[in-house]
This record gives sequence, C-alpha cells and structure tokens, in this order.
Amino acid sequence: MTGAAPALIIAPKSRVDRITDRSVREDDRKDRQGRRRRPTKADVDKYDALIASLTKVHQVAFEPIDWDEIVETGPVAPSVARDAVSQAARRKLTQYRPSLMDSLLGREQEVRRALTAKVLAAGKADAALYAEAKAYAEEHNRLLRLAPDVRAMKPGAIAAAVKGRDGSSELRDVLEGMALDVVGARLVVRIDLMEFDALPDEAVVTSAVGPSFAKLSPVERSELQLANACSAALRAAVEVLEVAPADTVELLARGLRPSGLSEADMDPVLYLKIPRAALKKLDLRKLDAAPIATAFAARIDWAAQRGLAPIRVDDLGLGVVGQRAAAA
Repeated sequence: MTGAAPALIIAPKSRVDRITDRSVREDDRKDRQGRRRRPTKADVDKYDALIASLTKVHQVAFEPIDWDEIVETGPVAPSVARDAVSQAARRKLTQYRPSLMDSLLGREQEVRRALTAKVLAAGKADAALYAEAKAYAEEHNRLLRLAPDVRAMKPGAIAAAVKGRDGSSELRDVLEGMALDVVGARLVVRIDLMEFDALPDEAVVTSAVGPSFAKLSPVERSELQLANACSAALRAAVEVLEVAPADTVELLARGLRPSGLSEADMDPVLYLKIPRAALKKLDLRKLDAAPIATAFAARIDWAAQRGLAPIRVDDLGLGVVGQRAAAA
C-alpha cells in the first residue's frame, strides 16, 4: 500500500452538491407532474441516449497505451504547419494577374473576391488541422512526462494519465467519484455509483399511437441500477488498464444510502477483479454489462425488489480504498 490517500480521478460529491442535486430533481418531478405534455420524437431519442449512456458506457474497444512507443518517439511538435492549407490559396491570390478576358468583361474584382474567400476558408481549415495536431502533440508529451512514474505503478501518475483521456469525461457522466491506489502489487480502483434517486423514474416509450411517458416500476429501476453499476465498473476497468501496466485491476463500487449525504454514508455494493487478458479477448462493444460481471465472479448482493445492498469486503485487503469513512 502506498500509505497515502487514494489518487483521485473524479472528485467525490460534497454534501452541498448532493443536497442541491436532490432539490433540482425534486423540482423537476413536480414540474413534470404539473404540466404534463405529450412527448415528441426528440424526447424518445433523448431518453434512449440517456439509457445508453447509463448502461452501455462499457461498450468500447480496449486499446492500451503503447508506452514503449511513446518513450521511443520522444517529444513531438505539431505535425502540420499553421498554414498548410492556406499557403497555396494565398499564393494564388498574390500571383493573380487579370487576363485579357477578365479585363474586358470586368471580372477582376469578382475573381479577387473568389480567391479571397478561398484564402479565408483555407485559413479556417488550417486552424482546425493545427489545433488537432497541437492537441495530439500535447497529449503525447504529457504522457511522455508521466511514463516513468506510470511504469513504476505510482497511483498519482496513473490517475493523472487517466484523467487527461477522453474516456474520463464519459465516466464523469455515470460516476460520482473515482480513485485508485496500489496495494502491494495490486491495482485497486474505487468508484462511487450514481445514487438511486438520480436514476430515471420514467421512460419515454413508443407505441402505435405515438410516444408516451411511462413511470418506471421499482423493479425496472433496480434493473437499471444493476446495469449501470456493472457498465460503469467495466468502463472504469478499461480506462485504468489502458493506462496502467498491470495484469489485473480490482474494482470496488460504492453506493450511497437513500438518506445519506456524506462519505460516511457510502457502502460497498460491488467488487470485481478483471484481468487484462480477458479485456483483450472480449469485444465489449457487443456485450451487456451484467452478464460480463457475473462471468468475472462479481461479489454483489442485488435483488429486483430492492436493488443493490451492502457487501462485505473486509477479507479482500483493499487497503485505504476499501476502508469505510469515519462518521461525520
């Protein structure tokens, strides 16, 4: 164990944030009840996208960072010039000399305007290309600086590398906290799941008469909670193992009690041990999350009527990551 606090990837929600979020959700429920309207196709698409983000966030390709290649390449600069596209367009404008027909037909100004428009368009293309190349170079150099400490399995470096990648923004949409630690030779990640109250309580369904709102039953919300927990845990494992040179990652997911507000009100509800070799073989893009978690022998206590319940993790030796926060 490192002896320090786990390295944060997503900062946990504060008490004030939770109170505010609950108030916003309650106001939204009252607003929906007060002025019910018929949903549109846009509402259907929005709901489908929300459910996909909650239950299919794990459906990505596993693409580990090639640290050897990054170190071997060394520092890089943007691979394109700032005027890679506009240079030719600007040259044409500068070198333009009106032909006899242009002069006779009075087309000189028209041609110059057209060439100027091409220069401006090329300038925008230059800006986009250079911004992309600059971002790539900056990310490469950022990872290059982190490489020695990541290879040494230092939690802070691994967390910093994960935080800077695109996948972390998607995790922020489905998690309320994420941290990692190295316990001996074990890589352990703790995630805080969305609280049950934050999950959708109604669906937008389609039928022969068109879209309509439908209240989700407690069982349906419990099933959604399970799918979300497993999907978020798998995606967290993917993001960490794409960065860290470890053979296995252990995931501990925590859930907030219904009346809870602080760290002391979080309980462990899911434990997974996921080998790198398995992620290389599986095509997560085609698989649902809960069956995968079951295949990995998940430690979980879930029932359709009540959802996730606390589990024992004292015997797992998860270090600081597995410790319960002191009561406030």
